[in-house]
Parts: sequence; C-alpha cells; structure tokens
Amino acid sequence: MSQYNFDQIIDRTGTSCLKWDDSKSPDIHPMWVADMDFAVAPQIQAAMERRLRHPVYGYTFHSDQLLDAVTSWVGRRYRWNIEKEWVAFSPGVVPALSMSVLAFTNPGDRVVVMTPVYRPFYSAVQENGRTIINHQLKKDDRGHYTIDFDLLESQIDSRTRMILMCNPHNPVGRVWTRQELTQLAGIASRHDLVVVSDEIHGDFIYSGHEHISIASLSQDMAGRTVTAYAPSKTFNLAGLCQSYVVIPNPRLRDAYRAIHDECMDLGSNIFGMTALTAAYNEAEDWLDQLLVYLEANCRYAVDYIGANIPRIKVCPPEGTYLLWLDCGDLGLKNEDLNRFFLDKAKVRMNMGYRFGSQADTFMRLNFGCPRALLDEGLSRIRQAVKEL
Repeated sequence: MSQYNFDQIIDRTGTSCLKWDDSKSPDIHPMWVADMDFAVAPQIQAAMERRLRHPVYGYTFHSDQLLDAVTSWVGRRYRWNIEKEWVAFSPGVVPALSMSVLAFTNPGDRVVVMTPVYRPFYSAVQENGRTIINHQLKKDDRGHYTIDFDLLESQIDSRTRMILMCNPHNPVGRVWTRQELTQLAGIASRHDLVVVSDEIHGDFIYSGHEHISIASLSQDMAGRTVTAYAPSKTFNLAGLCQSYVVIPNPRLRDAYRAIHDECMDLGSNIFGMTALTAAYNEAEDWLDQLLVYLEANCRYAVDYIGANIPRIKVCPPEGTYLLWLDCGDLGLKNEDLNRFFLDKAKVRMNMGYRFGSQADTFMRLNFGCPRALLDEGLSRIRQAVKEL
C-alpha cells in the first residue's frame, strides 16, 4: 500500500494554473497539458520550506551537491555513468532544444524530426532558420508506432546535420528498444549527425520496458549526443524551470554553453535547484509508488475506452502519462474534433494536428491525475460519443 495519497483531489483553480485556470470555462474538465494533478513529494516541499526560511534569495550557482544528485540519478535510473563535467543547464528542455539547434547547426541546415511529435520540436527548427526533414513514424493496425529506418536513411542528404528525437516518445508513448536505438545510432554515425535526445519522460516507464539513453550505447554515440533531462515532469516541478543536459563531448559542450550564456545568462533558479536536489536525493520512493498508480490509471483508461468507447482506438503507451487517442471513427478532424470534445464532452485535450498534419483525427489525453478525475473525464467522453 502506498504511503502517499495519489487519490487526493487538490483544487488548483485560482493559482494561475495553466491546466485549470486557462480552460476558459469553469465547466471544462482539463486533461490536456502534461502537468500532473498530484501533490508534490513531501520531501521536496520540506526542502523548499527550509530554503525559503533563509531570508536572502540572491544569485547562486550549481553546487557540487546538485551535480552529485544529477550524476547519481542518471546512473541509478538510466544505468548510464556520467561525469559531473558533462552536465550543463537550461530553464527547460524546450529551450535546450532551441539552444542545441543554434549551437550545432547553421541557417539552412536540415534537421530530422520524427512525427507526430511534441510541437516545440517544429518551432525549435523552423523559428531558428533551419529546415525540417519530416520523418513520419509508421503506425500499424494496433496503433503501435515504429521508425522506418530505410525511409529515414533515404531522407538524409549532405545538408542534414541533426536528428531531434524523443524517448519516451511524446505523444505516441513508445519507449524505443535497444535494437531500435542501435539502428538509429548507426544512421547517425554513418552520416556524422548530432543527436539531440529529449528524455524528459524517461522516468515514466511501464512494465516490460526499459529506458535506454541513446548516448549510453557507445563511445561514438556519447560523442555526438546531447541528452536533455529534467525533474519537471517526473516530480511535477515545471513551474520551477530547472532542466539539464548531458554532453560528454567537450567541443559540443562548449558550443552549447556559449549559446546558453549568450541567450540566457540570467543566473539560476534557487528553488528549482533546491527541488531537483531534494527530488533526486530524497523522493525516489515517491516516484516508485507514483509509477504503480500511473500504470494502474493507464490500464483503467485503456480498458474503459475499449469497453465503453469502441469508436475511439488507443494503443497502451509504454511510457509517459499520455494516451494517444485515434478518433478517426468519429468522422471529425482538426478543430471540429477539438470543438466536439470541448462543447459536447466538456473535456479539454491536446489537439492531434498540432503534433503533425497526419494526426488530424487524434487527441492526446493526460491520465496523470487522481482516479476520480480520470473517471470523470472518461465518463464525459463516453456520453458525448454515445450521443454523436
């Protein structure tokens, strides 16, 4: 039995909460942005309170204690032994993606993006004057996605400089296997590409699957990979703006840090660093018990949809706390599909087409919440689809 009450419903309205206060209408049930509705681990809250009691919040730096927490966490959770010198920082994984594009490519260069994917992947490339190579993941009849390696290699040319990847993949929920990562690594090596791997959901891995950082596969991959991590999804700390990247190659690391200092040499978030250190050093048991709860939520949601909403198809995710709903049988797409869920079900989810044009009949649902809130959202969707 868990010592933490993940069934507790916490009223987040009125806290400038994006998920709950930005839903435009009080009768909308929010199941969208990747922000869990659980109380933060008490160990983190206690550490924050201790730091808060010190009356000065001036400039600070990344201490050895914080760096030790990071290297220990990566070693324990991802089985990759890293050095403190390899670690650099960012206020979030999304800024780290943009800084990496600026650091390792030039205007006009081409960057591989595997779609459908989290929307900032596109903006990190396009808004910095680079060109996207849109590699469309293959989907089978079960809704299971894979990489088409032959197609991917054929899309790469002399102007290609980088692969942006996501593991676990948001939104489709894949946790890439060692075999898949090895094939991808071979392509990167043959074409001398930098790999930037967003692994922000790397702590959300379900039974039968294993998170492997592509940089840990070989010395060659360590030398060409930038791996982005953060405690923000894992411990629900997104508002504290604390992320880090692991870059073993000193040439790449220096280039990244130069862009970081140029773009955002604003110091560091005292409370973000305090929370990260406490999370990694003191709250691992909270995460282990949370994963049990989330996996049960996942099974519940998938079974509920299969039994009660057969017109919506879903493949159980291997990681993340997100469901990728195939709503093609509803006969709606794009904004019409979104309006149906908002107006008829009174449920807000993320619109599939924002993850890629081929996902115009999909929606993304967040099940990182107490079971009662999950059940409420699913019940609303069931009734709306029944009446469609």
